[in-house]
Amino acid sequence: MKIKKSSKFDVISIGSATVDIFVKSDAISVEKNLPYDLIYLPKSSKNEIKQSLIQSGGGATNSSVSFSRLGLKAACCALFGVDELAAFIIRDLKTDKVSNKFLVQPQNEKTDFSVILVTGDGSRTILTQRGPTRLEKHNITWSKLNSGWFYISSLEGNLNLLETLIGYASENNIKIALNPGNRELNQPGLKSLLPYVDFLLLNRQEASILTGLSPDHPDFFNQLKLVKSHIVAITNGHQGAHVFSQNQSYYSPIINTVPVDETGAGDAFGSTFVSGLIKQKNLNTCLDMAIKNSASVVSHLGAKTGLITNSKLIR
Repeated sequence: MKIKKSSKFDVISIGSATVDIFVKSDAISVEKNLPYDLIYLPKSSKNEIKQSLIQSGGGATNSSVSFSRLGLKAACCALFGVDELAAFIIRDLKTDKVSNKFLVQPQNEKTDFSVILVTGDGSRTILTQRGPTRLEKHNITWSKLNSGWFYISSLEGNLNLLETLIGYASENNIKIALNPGNRELNQPGLKSLLPYVDFLLLNRQEASILTGLSPDHPDFFNQLKLVKSHIVAITNGHQGAHVFSQNQSYYSPIINTVPVDETGAGDAFGSTFVSGLIKQKNLNTCLDMAIKNSASVVSHLGAKTGLITNSKLIR
């Protein structure tokens, strides 16, 4: 399938769109436990909210706003409902000059939304309600997807759509950035698609699912190189990030900052790194830019609030 002549985007973000309802309270406690820490509130208690925010979220909207703030011509391709919540998504994209020409709003769809409980130290847990459907091949106007890059985040397990996007990109000289969700990572068919990916972003837990190895295993990074994506980035929260290609490898620690909310750090990292690639920066510079923007995001409540602009990022 070939592109029809139309306005070309620098990047089209493809994936999920939600509305995120953030609630931060010092009363939300963290208890160290194994294998997971616990976030909790006392039963039947009434607690004060320190900060709150309602904002669009999801990988497609978060990354597309980031791309636009970094000076790129960006569009968002996502599915959500025709309801009161949808207005938050449309408003945020319009405010940041992201094209809405690929948004899909079926009449009977409900917009996904999340309630994000944020602790005093910025840790969070997420409760999500998803609509009955997901983005499908028939929702997309393929001949108009004229872009230099596709930035693909979670497709709610739709590996057929991912394969079609990669095939279309290959046919039309479009580069692929992929930040898969758990529902893609848990499917064996994903690995066969990864050699066609120009930039693969995972956190260490996702990388562990993909490789079947603990992040502490001595062959962990060697196994990741075997996926044969052109560039691979592994983020690890407070321990920084690794980036490598077949012949280059870089590491960056995090920037010391006061954490407010960790939501959106991965979206900021990935979109900023790809922005650097689009602007023909070297891998080390791309990594530096990505670390700076993700640090800014975790310093604010919400996934978009702290996203910084091109002029502030590279000066």
